[in-house]
Amino acid sequence: KKSCSNSLLMRKIVILFFLLVYHANAFAGGHITQADKEEAIKCLGHYTAITFIPANEVEAIQIEYALASFKIAKAYLLNEKVKEDEINKGTIEELDKLIGKPFNTARNDECNSFIYKLIPGSKADIEKLRGTLK
Repeated sequence: KKSCSNSLLMRKIVILFFLLVYHANAFAGGHITQADKEEAIKCLGHYTAITFIPANEVEAIQIEYALASFKIAKAYLLNEKVKEDEINKGTIEELDKLIGKPFNTARNDECNSFIYKLIPGSKADIEKLRGTLK
């Protein structure tokens, strides 16, 4: 009888362990809302479009910020368990809408504000990374 109760206790411990591991993994990433994910991906398209603007039509610093912002935002999305294919597809869709258009200061400010709010510490990270892209 004692070995039967020990076996049952062991099963319960093993099940509890797996449930804890599952929940820990479930919350390791994936906290982003659908709306935030979509907006972040649109901002990736915006940042990518900036890099296609002719050099005489945009300041080099804007391109540096766009590249750094893209890198930080994409890394965040990947960490949040957004599939790379989904990120790439959405980025290209937004890029297709924006390519060939001039630098949009208002949209750039919107994306920057959004990313800074969405990703803790991103403003400092982008500034730091931008400095290495010269």
